[in-house]
Amino acid sequence: MLTRIANADIVAGGHRFARALDALDLSPRAGVSALLPNCPEFLFAARGTSWSGRVWTPICWHWKPDEVSYVVRDSGARVLLAHVQFAEAALAACESVPPEARFSVGGELPGFRRFEEIAEYSAEPLEAPIAGDFMLYTSGTTGRPKGVLRPPGEPSPPPGHIARIGRDMLERFTGDAAGGPHLVAAPLYHAGPSTYCEGAILLGADIVLLDRWDAAEFLSAIESERICSTFLVPTHFVRLLRLDAALRSRADMSSLRLVLHGAAPVSVEVKRAMIEWLGPILFEFYGGTEGGGVGISSQEWLEHPGSVGKPSPGLEVAILDAEGRPCATDVQGEVYFRGSAAFEYKGDPEKTSAGRCGDRFTLGDIGYLDAEGYLYLCDRRADVIISGGVNVYPAQVESVLLAHPAVADCCVVGVSHSEWGEEVRGVVQLEPGFLHDDTTCSLLLEHCKAGLAGYQVPRSIDFVQSLPRTETGKLARRTLREAYRAG
Repeated sequence: MLTRIANADIVAGGHRFARALDALDLSPRAGVSALLPNCPEFLFAARGTSWSGRVWTPICWHWKPDEVSYVVRDSGARVLLAHVQFAEAALAACESVPPEARFSVGGELPGFRRFEEIAEYSAEPLEAPIAGDFMLYTSGTTGRPKGVLRPPGEPSPPPGHIARIGRDMLERFTGDAAGGPHLVAAPLYHAGPSTYCEGAILLGADIVLLDRWDAAEFLSAIESERICSTFLVPTHFVRLLRLDAALRSRADMSSLRLVLHGAAPVSVEVKRAMIEWLGPILFEFYGGTEGGGVGISSQEWLEHPGSVGKPSPGLEVAILDAEGRPCATDVQGEVYFRGSAAFEYKGDPEKTSAGRCGDRFTLGDIGYLDAEGYLYLCDRRADVIISGGVNVYPAQVESVLLAHPAVADCCVVGVSHSEWGEEVRGVVQLEPGFLHDDTTCSLLLEHCKAGLAGYQVPRSIDFVQSLPRTETGKLARRTLREAYRAG
């Protein structure tokens, strides 16, 4: 379903929700948690929270009820918004929040107020708006989700940190079209979609929401709503490129000025095909909820295919070895940042410390810098497969597999091996019409041998009906890896 929300309605709804929070006598920096799909109420509540000095924590609705409950408690949320479609998780998580501070969206929830009650509050501009903040939770690779908490600093007028980043990026690349309609095609609980949606609202844009991903509907939305900008992930690219060629050629994409993308690696072949189709309007960024800020335009990428770019002004990137020493040009090591905003993982000083090397921090990724200072990523440290003492980066193997027309989706994991420690195993979801048999397996292995070094080629391939992947495009790699380790 497609929903367009006028910018003026978002601002007015934000004012109403801010006053509803004031009526609850919430202190500055009080937490507001939300378990919501892409819906107008998400935009109203995020705006009201971040313009009244409070802290907004949207929650991934893929998480189980116990994880949702943990985030509500751990964040210290004084307010909880929940959609009725997530009733089980909402009812399990609401005990730490008083009934008057619980808001239901999309219908009734026992013990919750209806969100529509905020209509009783004024939509006039706030008398003394204060910039709030976002505290997003990152699931990481192990353990409970962790909140990325930034020091509050001195009270100041809006906008906050997240909205400013989004606004600046959109202004930089959309020029005289800044403020044109912005399409949200990925879940708003994720950092990327939220950042650019908030930035677009600051620029006066109307927001168009897709409640779930559908490639054909995405094309239709671009054309019918005259969309100027959007944020996508590589999985969306693959789905779009696999649409019927005639359908893609008929779609009027002329209004589209900027496609931001990040959150997961993209293969060279897929990105090149997207640029050939849409023109040089793709901008890739690399960073995380914690910070960072490396980016590359389409023009730069065509000259440095596979790179994620150079750091933004004021940010330094270094590649360090296991002892914390700088690596030489083109030598792989762990990627560290310096100069980004300070943060900590809420309630976890050990995790905070583990990701630091002096005044630098890492997101746990492996990469290298070329002679011109362009950054190339290899994989996540936690995902690296060590087979016979040699590092194998799953993302590199997956990009080759995904280039084969038989492969709809794939994941590469390390499986225990008595001699090599780990062996490389491909787990593949096939496109319709291809058989789960030895012939297809041999076909894919030969394809890998043509594009990979011998030690990178999977020793075997397993076929599955579907892979665990979130709507933000990230593989639930840990889930699959743990299943193999459990036999």
